[in-house]
Amino acid sequence: MTGGLTEPAFATTPMDKLELYRWAVQDPETHAVVLCKMYEEVRPDRHPVILREDFAGTSAESVAWVALKKGRRAIAVDLDKQTLEWAQRRAARLLGARASEVAFICDDVLNVGPPEVPAADIISVLNFSIYYQHDPQKLRAFLDHALDALAPDGILVFNLFGGSSNVQPGTTRHWVEPKPRLPSEAAIPAFEYLWEVRSHDGERLDCRIHFSVPDPVAPGRTCELRDAFTYDWRHWSVQEILEMCSGVGFSDVQVWRHTYDPSAGTAGVFLGSVQPDSFLALESWTAYIVACR
Repeated sequence: MTGGLTEPAFATTPMDKLELYRWAVQDPETHAVVLCKMYEEVRPDRHPVILREDFAGTSAESVAWVALKKGRRAIAVDLDKQTLEWAQRRAARLLGARASEVAFICDDVLNVGPPEVPAADIISVLNFSIYYQHDPQKLRAFLDHALDALAPDGILVFNLFGGSSNVQPGTTRHWVEPKPRLPSEAAIPAFEYLWEVRSHDGERLDCRIHFSVPDPVAPGRTCELRDAFTYDWRHWSVQEILEMCSGVGFSDVQVWRHTYDPSAGTAGVFLGSVQPDSFLALESWTAYIVACR
């Protein structure tokens, strides 16, 4: 890639930004496999069918969930009408006739539940969307609602991150070369993804996503999309989340990690529950909360 970074030389659209986001940030096929393994580990001899994706955005996990196995259904819930319409178009393109197996609902997640929609085997809240809940009462209300929206053996899964290096103000750059894993999905040109932690005060996080993309009107040059996505997050601790989940009535709340040591080959893959404080001294970590109804 040649040429310096400039201000955008073209007017990007929400669709452009969402496509870049999907490739830069999300790994929906892996998430779909991980969610299934989590469920089958805590509910032996049972197999999940219905995934509900709250704060779904691009709804990529819902699409991957349906794409990877016939007979599955998904419910994608988000407040942003434009984003959800983009997600529906993507689902139609990737799933064809099976796109009807994903129900897209534009509403507050607290307004969506049985009997209007089926109880879910899994409710996923990924991409750290739980951090949008700033107020403890609102977070408890969401957790309480999720408990009611689950099937009797259902689980709620969301992810967290931490460690000093993950919250240190600064920008990291990542080169992204899209490689589709679904045969119906087309790649887009390689680009650069910039993740910025603008500020962190111990509780609140101000984060931004920027993109550096090939300039469509000047071959060989790039242009930068500043503040393509902005995040004002409440950085909840693992212990706070565990206590809230238990407090609203989840029967078992576990902390899981998914790690990979490339030097060990396939033996280096680990996915499973860990002690809640086993990784808190690490400079960088991500974790899943698996809350069982």
